[in-house]
Amino acid sequence: MNQREDAVQEGMNPYESGDEGISIAELFLIFRKRFKWFLVGLVLIVGLAAGYLKLATPQYESQVSVLVEAIQRSSSFESLLDVSSSSAKIATEVELITSRSNINLALASLDLSQYHNSDGADYRDKNVLGNVRERVVVSTVKDTNIVKIAVTDQSPAFARDFANALASTYDNLLTGIAKNSKTAQREFIEAQIPLNDMTLSRASDALGDFRENSDIIQLSDKSSNLIEQISYYTLRLEPLRLQLNEAEVFIKSYNDSLLAAGFTGILSGEELREDSVIASKLEEFSAWKTELSMYDSLTRPGGVATGLDSSSRTYVINSAISQVTKDLLNRINVLTRGYATEANTQAIVGALTTEVDIEVLQKRAEVFSEELSQLPVLERRLSELQRDVQIYEAIGLKLREMLEEVKLSEAAITGNVTVVDAAILPIKPVRPNKLLIMAVALLLGSAVGLLLTLGIEALDVSIQNESQIRKVVGKDLPILGWIPLMKVSTGDKYPTLSVYNDPLSYESERFKLVANMLYNKSSRRIYSITSCAMAEGKSTIIGNVALSLAQMGSRVLVIDGDLRLPSMERFFRLQHREVGLVDFVTKRTPLEECLIQPFENTPTLHLLPPGNAPLVPAAIFSNPRYIRALEQLKEYYDFIIIDAPPLESASELLSISKHVDGLIITVRAGITSKGALYDLVSNLRTANAPLVGFVFNGVLASAVGSYR
Repeated sequence: MNQREDAVQEGMNPYESGDEGISIAELFLIFRKRFKWFLVGLVLIVGLAAGYLKLATPQYESQVSVLVEAIQRSSSFESLLDVSSSSAKIATEVELITSRSNINLALASLDLSQYHNSDGADYRDKNVLGNVRERVVVSTVKDTNIVKIAVTDQSPAFARDFANALASTYDNLLTGIAKNSKTAQREFIEAQIPLNDMTLSRASDALGDFRENSDIIQLSDKSSNLIEQISYYTLRLEPLRLQLNEAEVFIKSYNDSLLAAGFTGILSGEELREDSVIASKLEEFSAWKTELSMYDSLTRPGGVATGLDSSSRTYVINSAISQVTKDLLNRINVLTRGYATEANTQAIVGALTTEVDIEVLQKRAEVFSEELSQLPVLERRLSELQRDVQIYEAIGLKLREMLEEVKLSEAAITGNVTVVDAAILPIKPVRPNKLLIMAVALLLGSAVGLLLTLGIEALDVSIQNESQIRKVVGKDLPILGWIPLMKVSTGDKYPTLSVYNDPLSYESERFKLVANMLYNKSSRRIYSITSCAMAEGKSTIIGNVALSLAQMGSRVLVIDGDLRLPSMERFFRLQHREVGLVDFVTKRTPLEECLIQPFENTPTLHLLPPGNAPLVPAAIFSNPRYIRALEQLKEYYDFIIIDAPPLESASELLSISKHVDGLIITVRAGITSKGALYDLVSNLRTANAPLVGFVFNGVLASAVGSYR
């Protein structure tokens, strides 16, 4: 038993069992047969593309190239002196180009009434203008500070003018952000100087009044040392507080500028301190600063001399502090990468570390203040007044020094943006790209057409070629021959009897080939020809093959075994006979009275019509009289061919197959389905019917070459 029969017995459908492949030749055959569907897919996609190109509004692109300097470089006086510094990162600056503020400023600088869309409406209408931000593309040239601003619009003039306007307002925006930060610092310092002068004046007056009204003119050595230590820490604290306030003002001014430009997600100082890495680094920074302040107090006048060589330890501490500061800067860069500049991150680190410095110095000052509180009241009061005067004098000097530095930085602010190539009026539209779209449409249309071709072929469950028959039934059963699709001429007496109408025609030769195949099987004399369903051409094949055998000199009997829908009498253009096979079996009508000779010039061909319709057709073919008659007829006729009904509409096929030498199945190209053929063969094999082969009928003339 072969693999195909194993699949049948296991209930598997052979043409669905996974062993069905497809060759390149079959692919070409499918493509040729379904070529119109390929054209449908191709024309559909290309037509859609052409329609899109016809309806799409042309879009023009204009581009301006600018050289952008980072905010911290253009707004820092020190950076002007650092000619060796490399190009700063400009990610934040580039992001500001498409900010809401910059776009609104650029639009406000244009006369929108002079720009019109394809319908003639001007751009003052927001619905006509649309979302211009989506039509702006910003790109940077790798490893440079050159930025390209491209604007796409249906109006070429607007694309050019808006690109140039963006570059102009962008320069003003960046300069404003940089200047606002320094201006805020300057205004803060200027406000602090009068306040400090007033406080210094009050402290000096209080010291003078105290000396006039008390007997204490000078402090003791211990008091002087304590006052000096306290003053030292206080003098260090006040500049740190100013530095902290300055950093906070700078950070706030910068963040406000970003918020005004439409940025979101800016982290506050509290949110940064809550970060676990930053909190850990600040604790480490505080510990090192505390230890450093203790060593520093030993070297101050009044410090207790220990004789210890602390220089090496101080170096280690300062190195550790530098490393922690660097770690903080790296972490803040990671957290604020999306919006902060280098100056901004430096200010944030400065604010965080300055807060720790202030906390450490306050704790050290409290130690000496506690010791000073133990001195007599008058001496302590004098020391406090002297300390206040010293502190505010030092603060005044520091404020004036800081003011001059900030003024220099503010005056040094220049433009951040330099136009390298101004935008020009575009001539050709960039979208839609007609050549690209049509090329893609051709490729996509070809792919869709091919898929449509294969899809239609897959949906077609009918058998189209010989290889499909073999895949369904296996290679053990031969195909006795194929018959081309015939052209029926209504003018002929026998329209489908090619062997009679034109014995030398191509169709006649195909029928004669099938007849020769049967003729060479000398051991088989009784054949039954059936099909999977109605209208698959079995009557045509029976009539032509029978006539071919008769013309070869054989005595041939055709039995019309389709008792439900007999067709052989109509095929031979004969009147219906009231007596036939049924009457011979049931009414014992003599066989000679039932036989007909269809052609006068072919005495060796006879027909046994069905006669009257029986109640139970299957009972006729299992009747002993029918079986004995076959044995007798076999002695006289060389070939007996029985027209058997399809199994799906008549069960008597199984009864007929028990008393024949061979069963032939007719398969009609484009009509017979794979499933129907599989079911028929499976049932016949189960019933042990003597299958001898197939006749492939209705083959298209264009596919003849694939069957030779």
